Amino acid sequence: MEFETRRLIIKKFIPEYIPLMYTSWGSDPEVGRYMVDFRRDWNIEAFTKYIYGSYKDEYHTRLVIQNKKTNAIIGMISLYQEDSRSKSINIWISRGFWNKGYGTETLIGVIKEIKKTSLECLYATCDERNLGAVRMLEKANFECIDKIPDYRQDIDGNPGAELLYELEMRKVSK
Repeated sequence: MEFETRRLIIKKFIPEYIPLMYTSWGSDPEVGRYMVDFRRDWNIEAFTKYIYGSYKDEYHTRLVIQNKKTNAIIGMISLYQEDSRSKSINIWISRGFWNKGYGTETLIGVIKEIKKTSLECLYATCDERNLGAVRMLEKANFECIDKIPDYRQDIDGNPGAELLYELEMRKVSK
């Protein structure tokens, strides 16, 4: 899956992007505040292991988010094939691009591309304290279907609730 939005190019991840990803968002504790297993003290080697360790099988699709204007790699998308009818999505965006609609633009672009397939459902989770992620998911018409109290820890070890979101891509006939 490769496509463009108004301001972004979404393209296949290649290992050569890792140093750009690390510089853009991977070394920023605020970007990683609510990411599972993110570390304040990691270096490029630890970040590389995180990227490969988190996404190591054929059910994962990794994409990078590139700014059209500057050509900078500003984020990453992970799509995981949950089963034959659904995927889950994670999006990371460099802090310099927060609160400017880049996450929502990315997510809506992914949804548009997925609607061209037979996929029926897209899932996402986030920490309830990650207000940017909550806003992005709600703007893209995801529905919060569950809340698990004290399920996640932020980068400082503070517990928070995990929110599970769902977007039905196709209505299933009964």
